[in-house]
Amino acid sequence: MNELYTRYYEENLSQSDSQQLDSKRFAQNARKYRWNYRRFLRGVAADAAVLDMGCGVGQFMFYLAQDGYRNLVGIDISADTIQRAKRMQPALDFRHVPSGEAFLSEHPAHFDLIVLNDVLEHIESEALLPLVRALCAALKPGGRLIVKTINAAYPLGNSSRYQDLTHRSSFHEKSLRQLLRHCGFTAIECFQEEIGIYNPLFAVKKLIVWGVRLLLRLLVYFSEGGWPRIISLNILCTARKNDQA
Repeated sequence: MNELYTRYYEENLSQSDSQQLDSKRFAQNARKYRWNYRRFLRGVAADAAVLDMGCGVGQFMFYLAQDGYRNLVGIDISADTIQRAKRMQPALDFRHVPSGEAFLSEHPAHFDLIVLNDVLEHIESEALLPLVRALCAALKPGGRLIVKTINAAYPLGNSSRYQDLTHRSSFHEKSLRQLLRHCGFTAIECFQEEIGIYNPLFAVKKLIVWGVRLLLRLLVYFSEGGWPRIISLNILCTARKNDQA
């Protein structure tokens, strides 16, 4: 599988408009991150030790730096994407690591916040428990975890699940809670990923998306699947390490 990461940007990420390497696209993505993540970052100090695990070309690091966070580290197993991230933002700390789990084990109780955007869906099932336990161990007591991953409860989500050969799974809100709880996390909360309102056009788009999500909820409900609480393409989740850990 690591072979697919040697040219990961060229062969996969570059095919997406949102992953283009220009400052305008990074600023647009930062705007989206800010809309969805600002509530999770309340109380996180500007000098908090923050790890962006699976940072890719560094878009989330760009957002954090723009919002004043100074103690940032971004890691990725793809040397290709790390090289591009460094070229885009040479002042930030990007590191190529052969193993994310090994990096975490080398930094026990070190981070105040760890973020995994679009990472868990790449992890083989047998590696999930060791990785999430390592995440918990690398956080300081009371430290926070933020996860974004593919939402298995979204009826139209198969395109996201199967558009990348390195994707191994997707997660339901319940399975994600189960995974984090089993590995020692508490205060677990799951949320929809929302469309921000930046101008009147986005207000119209959000209204249309709201209507589509309502129809999808009704479809799932009348197919005897229960009433889905989270119906966005991705699911966002926050959790904490126990203060006494």
